[in-house]
Amino acid sequence: MRSAHIFPLLLLLLTGTISAQTTLPELRSSIPDTLFLHEFNISPQIGTDLGGAIPVPFAAEGRKINAYPRLAPSIGITLSYTYQYRWNLCVELTYKRIAMDADTRVTNQKFKGEGVIQYFTGTAEMAMSFTLLESPLYASYMFGSNRQHGVMFGGYFAYNLSSKFVTKAVKGFTGPVADVVESTISTPTIMDFSTTLDSWDAGVLVGYKTRVFNRVQMGLRVLYGCKDIFVPNSDFFDYKMHPMRGSIMINYDLFRFGRERYYPKRK
Repeated sequence: MRSAHIFPLLLLLLTGTISAQTTLPELRSSIPDTLFLHEFNISPQIGTDLGGAIPVPFAAEGRKINAYPRLAPSIGITLSYTYQYRWNLCVELTYKRIAMDADTRVTNQKFKGEGVIQYFTGTAEMAMSFTLLESPLYASYMFGSNRQHGVMFGGYFAYNLSSKFVTKAVKGFTGPVADVVESTISTPTIMDFSTTLDSWDAGVLVGYKTRVFNRVQMGLRVLYGCKDIFVPNSDFFDYKMHPMRGSIMINYDLFRFGRERYYPKRK
């Protein structure tokens, strides 16, 4: 008699479980604005950066610049937290190297050094590199089917482990005032500003990412530094130099943990 009562009860529970599983996709699509994932991802990542530092203002009169960024690998890790269905909060720690060469043609470029002011007209070359520990913090909004695409916006902080900024005047002339020739440059003159570079920078970040495979994401981003690369009061030039770079990143969701929660639909 006891077995006869247990069998219908088990059948009822099994039927209810199957029914709940089959209606879950319908529930997911009917209340996407109330689906909270509470999910954490820990993701190793690799990538590369192109960039360096640019003069501000960039398009100043009497100056033409040709820049040649150098590719360098980066490696890091990302921690992301998904709260609402389409919103992620991410923090990263990345080790990278940024390097760029450039040649420039300037007219009456003002330069301050050793208590004197000089104006340089001619051709110069420039080489810079920065080895960084970079930590971006940003939010991403996911869209598309199954949250496949996303846009990123936030900021970053970077600490310079080592840096170099060297200029070489190739040919031209200098004078105490504009358009006055005091001395001509017959052999290249090298000036090293590496010791006057600041140890940190910070700025803004925007980008785009897409999910290539289940656990693999690829992203493109642009980072712009909001401060001069030189230490304060180092007014060698009549313009500032701000960091700017573009990054390509690929990461793999190595660890995932968390759970989904459904809340009553908001009115």
